[in-house]
Amino acid sequence: MTSPIPPHRPVAELTAEAAALIGAAEHSAQPDGRPGLSQAGEVADSVQALAALTARLPELLDQLGSFLSSEQAGGRLAATGPDGSDGSELDLARAARDSRDRLLDARRVAAVLAEELAGAAASLTAVGTPWAAYPARERGGG
Repeated sequence: MTSPIPPHRPVAELTAEAAALIGAAEHSAQPDGRPGLSQAGEVADSVQALAALTARLPELLDQLGSFLSSEQAGGRLAATGPDGSDGSELDLARAARDSRDRLLDARRVAAVLAEELAGAAASLTAVGTPWAAYPARERGGG
């Protein structure tokens, strides 16, 4: 299966798009104001998709931290002070270290989140038939 995502898109663009899609799902609602869900199976499908998404976060966070380290080691980072002026090398080192530490913490949290969502997805198999298993006519598709 080929990916619908064109190759060589910037990571920042892809992650911004993913965040926008999650936001759209969060704000999805039916005309009566209820969440945009019509079958219990949709909850199972949604949780399974979120589990897959979060399972990919730890590696991405590692890649971001590694890139930051590489850029710092290669002298390709510039420090900017709080007022927009050039910052000191010490400011740069501190900011890079703090960012890497936070990315490492986020990686740990993302791994726990992925594990919990995978467990929830497994538990939800008993709640209802996944939405994709319904015939198209029952889903309003003809």
